[in-house]
Amino acid sequence: MTTILTVTLNPAIDVTYRVAGLAVGETVRVAGVRSRAGGKGVNVAAVARQLGSDSRVLALTARAEPDEFRAGLDRLGLPHRLVPALAAVRRTVAVVADDGVTTSLQERGPAVAAGTRDEVVAAFRAELAAGVGAVVVSGSVPPGLGDEVPARLAELGAEAGVPVIADVSGAALRAAATTGSVLVPNRDELAELCGKRLDVVAAGRQLVRDGAAAVVATLGEEGVVAVTAGHEFVVRPVEKVVGNPTGAGDAAAAALARHLAAAGVSTVDWPAALADVVATSAAAVLCPVAGEVDLEARAGWLAALAVKEIA
Repeated sequence: MTTILTVTLNPAIDVTYRVAGLAVGETVRVAGVRSRAGGKGVNVAAVARQLGSDSRVLALTARAEPDEFRAGLDRLGLPHRLVPALAAVRRTVAVVADDGVTTSLQERGPAVAAGTRDEVVAAFRAELAAGVGAVVVSGSVPPGLGDEVPARLAELGAEAGVPVIADVSGAALRAAATTGSVLVPNRDELAELCGKRLDVVAAGRQLVRDGAAAVVATLGEEGVVAVTAGHEFVVRPVEKVVGNPTGAGDAAAAALARHLAAAGVSTVDWPAALADVVATSAAAVLCPVAGEVDLEARAGWLAALAVKEIA
């Protein structure tokens, strides 16, 4: 079975609170709490494994012991290669109310130690040498590492003939956009990169001309628009889904990575892959914790989704 490698440069301990309702300025009773190793790439790896793929995590972690993040990965059963480079691993908090409204608090995270960039590149080269079918580089870049690092990893993946999904934003997305990777921006990230007046299809076309292998724009309740070198597609959700959207994008990246690992960018069955992206991301919204999907709901939506090619 082909391994999907995920890269998490700014890992987190994800804490999820379930509450009846969130009232700002008031005392709120927490009905349930879950804490687990997280960060976007970890969520991708967890979903890929739940869908039946082998996955492996490459991530930064704390220099001090005990290492809560490493222990959390072990509890999740996710194989990993870690680079100790942080004073501590940041925390993120998702407060999920009974009506489905989710409030997220995201720590920026501490700066990395000197020399971390070279250690990350070396660890990534070692993972490529061990053999992977696809790479997903996800999430933010911690202070001091450099926004160009995801792009450098994407270039190394391209040199090795491994498809790379770049699920990053801001300056990191701008740097990765010309590396031959598959870009998966949301609407805001795409607007920041290409300009707010440019429509999604036109933006995708421009990015592919400039060097992206493909653009899969995730548009929330509106579904997905994808632009490749030869085709353009749109797929809309079957129904509106209420729940925790925190890990929906990560689930989408996991679904796409599985298809790219099996076939590559040029020969992948894009309609099947995009239907999987929408069904899997929606199935993640139904789960209160990022990194999990409702497999029964996913199967139902996969059978019902229609992917249309844009004329």
